[in-house]
Amino acid sequence: MAKKSNLRFQPAVDLSVIHASFVVATGGVCSDQRTESALLGPTSEINTRLVSALTDVRAFWSALFASVAAGRSARQACPAALASAGCSELQIDQTAAALGSQLDQCRIVYQQRFPKLKEQLGLRAGPLKDRWQTYGPGLLIETARLIWGSTPPEKWWPDDVDCLLVQPVRGGDGGFDSGQCRVWIEAMLTDADPSVGEIFRLAFWVTQVAVGRHLAATLGHVEATSHPEDFGSGTHRRTSLPWDLGCVPVVLTAGANLELFRADPLPIETAVALWRLGDESVGAVVANWWDQWKDAGAAMPVALKALDRMLAPLRKRPETAGMRDEDDASDNRSVR
Repeated sequence: MAKKSNLRFQPAVDLSVIHASFVVATGGVCSDQRTESALLGPTSEINTRLVSALTDVRAFWSALFASVAAGRSARQACPAALASAGCSELQIDQTAAALGSQLDQCRIVYQQRFPKLKEQLGLRAGPLKDRWQTYGPGLLIETARLIWGSTPPEKWWPDDVDCLLVQPVRGGDGGFDSGQCRVWIEAMLTDADPSVGEIFRLAFWVTQVAVGRHLAATLGHVEATSHPEDFGSGTHRRTSLPWDLGCVPVVLTAGANLELFRADPLPIETAVALWRLGDESVGAVVANWWDQWKDAGAAMPVALKALDRMLAPLRKRPETAGMRDEDDASDNRSVR
């Protein structure tokens, strides 16, 4: 039996600022209009400066997010984020100094909006943390069993996974970094959708950490990856298989097997949309695939090859290039 991971829940104040700034700066749908209004000015000035420096705006915010998630301050992370986003070496120091002032302004207006954020995040985390401590370990064990049958790898789950808790600005969101055994999640007080509890979103991202580690061990590390907001797409560059989408019904089935909820059919399409992995067409394909393959007894890579073939026609649709949600530019997960 694969040993389960210990989740270490940590309020992430600095990352909350960058998460909200990322969403506002990249035009994502924000559920907190007051926060959006407060951050609109400084993030717009940052974007203007980035454009003037011929720097990829989204790549900058992505790299900044990943670096702050690793524990650096926004000012400390700024030069490397600029370099990652294509800023000229001759302009990095000057541009970083200018952006540092605006990043400070983002932090100041955010602190004014949430003056006791660390304490609030701790309180917000309570329901999810309690539910995870009760059901999470079993959910991970059952998820590994469904993926691997009776013989999951001994080190499939890392010993510890850091769970960074950020202030909600999206009505539920999350991501992962498999290399650093780290996930982040908006600390929702209640489930964003009653049919798919936030505990399953968290289990999904922890599973992506395990998948990424497994792929790195078996296929090798890539030398360079970009840093999307979920700082986890390196997983998908190591393989063409749609592990992310394939794990959605696995996690939900694990929950159903443990009687954490009862639903027939499983809310696969709802989860795909809620976790920003694709639109309703993608969710329908994943649900159809699971109906065909859940009892086939096939190895997961074999089943995922079938899912990849079923998803192929969706990639040809010009209106869904990259399979991103057109109404939400801050969503960066895509069908691969």
